[in-house]
Amino acid sequence: MPLSKTNQQEITRRLEIINCFYDTDAISKEEINQKTIAKYYRRSDFFYNLIHSRGGGNIHMGLSDDGQFHKSDFQKQAEFIDGYIDGKTKQILEVGAGKVANSKYLAAKHPEIQFTALDLPHRGFLKNKVPANITLREGDFSDLSSFATNSFDLVFGVETVCYIGDKERTISEISRVLKPGGKLILFDIYEPKPHAKMSAFERRASAITLTAMRVPTEGQYIGDLESYLSKHGFSQIKTTDLTAMIRPSLTRLERISEYYFSHPALLRVLKFTIHKDVTMNGIAGWLMPLTFDGKDIHQYNRTVAIKD
Repeated sequence: MPLSKTNQQEITRRLEIINCFYDTDAISKEEINQKTIAKYYRRSDFFYNLIHSRGGGNIHMGLSDDGQFHKSDFQKQAEFIDGYIDGKTKQILEVGAGKVANSKYLAAKHPEIQFTALDLPHRGFLKNKVPANITLREGDFSDLSSFATNSFDLVFGVETVCYIGDKERTISEISRVLKPGGKLILFDIYEPKPHAKMSAFERRASAITLTAMRVPTEGQYIGDLESYLSKHGFSQIKTTDLTAMIRPSLTRLERISEYYFSHPALLRVLKFTIHKDVTMNGIAGWLMPLTFDGKDIHQYNRTVAIKD
């Protein structure tokens, strides 16, 4: 089913305004790799902390149950993961831990469990202060060779796998380090349709939005992820569309971004005083409420899978 005419018209209008200040075609073709992602987060951490999470150290979307944003919504992913921790859980790995907010929340509730938080190098990750039952590690999510086979009872990631180019290798590595019966829980951004079934407009809108967040434009189809899970030893795979629950978070970002693009003089000053990686958050923030329609361009999904 094609994107609604109203949604397409509004995306077009916003892109026309954005194009007055940014070359969106050039942005959508930029190469995204581990170094550009690490640089983006290193330069954007203050934005996420002061504006997005209001000092909470959260760099992911909140999940709202009642259609209204509450600061506690940032804990909903960790609260869900907590429901899968039982008396047999001894070792937990978080891939893409960011500011370690999720592992800190869980580690405080489960001081008897050892957590390992993994994130990309070159972004100052090891400077985070954590409790004794969290170990910080830097590395590539798709190469977990520094971890022994069957070493974790649970692996989770919150808005991190979308940044990985080789998702199949990542799933294969996670499967290897998980014990039989181990659980994998992912919250992330996906495209609900393969590119072959997306219109040229949908592909372009997706590419501009994703690249502005330094997310690769290829390999984001949710069906591919599910096929990798099945291929690499996971069963009981369940994906849940939570797009509606992140809408209050998207609305907050939309208001900030709309102010940014409604004041050209301010925008020009910020473009010259703040790094491009930071100001491009405004592009994503203004487009995401429209691209996250849940059926044509973007979805926010939770995936739970059990290793055989």
